[in-house]
Amino acid sequence: MAWGRLAAVSRACVKALPAVSVGAAVSMKPAACSSRDKADKQHAFWIGGSSQGCSKTLPCKFDFYGGVIVDPAAVPADENTFRNILASSLDEWRKQGKRGVWLHLDIGAATLVPIAASEFGFEYHHAEKDYIMMTKWLPDSPNTLPANASHTVGVGALVTNSEGKILLVREKSGPAAKFGFWKIPTGLVDAGEDIHEAAVREVKEETGIDASFECLGAFTMSHGGNLAHARKSNLFFVVKCQAKTTEIQACQSEIAEARWFSREEWLSLPFPERGSIWDELNQSAFAEDVLSMKILPWGKSRPDSCRWLYYPVRRSAL
Repeated sequence: MAWGRLAAVSRACVKALPAVSVGAAVSMKPAACSSRDKADKQHAFWIGGSSQGCSKTLPCKFDFYGGVIVDPAAVPADENTFRNILASSLDEWRKQGKRGVWLHLDIGAATLVPIAASEFGFEYHHAEKDYIMMTKWLPDSPNTLPANASHTVGVGALVTNSEGKILLVREKSGPAAKFGFWKIPTGLVDAGEDIHEAAVREVKEETGIDASFECLGAFTMSHGGNLAHARKSNLFFVVKCQAKTTEIQACQSEIAEARWFSREEWLSLPFPERGSIWDELNQSAFAEDVLSMKILPWGKSRPDSCRWLYYPVRRSAL
């Protein structure tokens, strides 16, 4: 888990704020730190040292778990040069008692991938649009490097207006579109995005409605993934939102139709079936016991780094 969090080191930290329940004041967001010093504190939490490299070793950083993170900007483009310095670097890191090596290769260095894999035993860890990450375990012991991210996070936004009507959409593509289902706006949480932010964003993108977070209801898990996330598990949260505007401007590329339904009209729809998991998830947004949120710092040693905490509360206390 700790290795996986390494990717979060570069995310902007946030200013320390008093612990307050958000409720109606949900528009409050942690402000991004503008100080380089604060970012350095975040970085220092994970990174224990670095090496500028030399003729025998690649420039790199060392984490607190015995890991080596190779500087991608310093990887030589020439294949023979790469082969030679990687071999000597691995020898040196073994002597230093290092454990795992993280080799970040930008897309322009794609010709180096087969060298790292076939000649030095590096394995694929994950890939993004512009790079591939490869790893190698150095000790003669079981490999404890974490696997690539195993989960995605989804949100469904149950939005009501001042009249208590519920915002539903029919999609142009996907399983729901195949059957013509009316459903609440849904989507995936982006990297670096909090659950409540994702819900508000999805509502705006799909329907043009400005909304604010009210509370979280229930959540569920599914396994197996889809075509884009094969063998991944998904955490799906229902988020109750309050509409701040009412004029719908449906996304032309994704949404076939969007409109407001009365509670009675919504409950009379064939989907979701009453008593099904999707029905229970939707109804949880109206439950007496829900999840509110407040923002808290990590602690005295890291006052500049804050996170949203979702915690149980009675709706009457919102």
